[in-house]
Amino acid sequence: MTSPAADSSDLDAIVCRTRHLLLDFDGPVCSVFAGLPAHIIADRLRKLFGDHAQLPANVARTPDPIEVFTYAATISTDLATRIEAEMTDQELAAVVTAAPTPYVHDVVTACQNSGRSVSIVSNNSARAVHAYLARHGLDDRISLVVARTSHDPALLKPSPHLITQAVEALDAEPGECTLVGDSVTDVQGARLASVHSIGYANKPGERERLSEAGAGAIINSLADLALKFRARVADPELLQLSLRLQGRTFGAPGLSVPAVNRRTGASSREGKSSQGDPP
Repeated sequence: MTSPAADSSDLDAIVCRTRHLLLDFDGPVCSVFAGLPAHIIADRLRKLFGDHAQLPANVARTPDPIEVFTYAATISTDLATRIEAEMTDQELAAVVTAAPTPYVHDVVTACQNSGRSVSIVSNNSARAVHAYLARHGLDDRISLVVARTSHDPALLKPSPHLITQAVEALDAEPGECTLVGDSVTDVQGARLASVHSIGYANKPGERERLSEAGAGAIINSLADLALKFRARVADPELLQLSLRLQGRTFGAPGLSVPAVNRRTGASSREGKSSQGDPP
């Protein structure tokens, strides 16, 4: 297990390189299922299988809606589409009672004040993410949302797809970006996308799992991250980039709005067609 001293040194190094902070949604931003537990949503999704009710044991027992969705895609595109639509509706209901993660607002403020952008990269529905951000006064403080808009689970983390979309939309280099996540899939996706990763370990056993997955650093509280960002100013020009990008949404399977070049202020994708529409 990584020692606290090594963690602090690793965290300092990552923060010094970070110009764009990417936050996973469920965990680092809020506890999405605090009021509507994930296992209840998983049960509701399983009821949609109909003739496919004889589920594998692991799918029949899992409390994770994403795992149910992933199995649905192995049966048919139509079933995956219906499961994804229902999961989106359930997530929209869940964010009404979602509990904010302590110090997440401090992290956002610290990034803004130090010239960094903050984006959300999530396997949760883009509609649910935006609903939560609006409800908690974060919708005008987050530069970019890259989240689920597709019925294809192969595009979700641990795939690097959404993370890579965020990097490209920010017109950034992977080495300038850091993903904060509380799951092994977050760390795996970050590694595949060549961005830094910080594991958020706020539950028993998570530190060990995130360390084994290869997290660049691990924190137990977002307060630690806020303090680090306050102490280290990044490129001041990124503050303007953050303002330009606010309120934009991206998701699988493609980008829907051209990125802004942070050096010139021009679109970096002028003349290129989008493959997807915002939710």
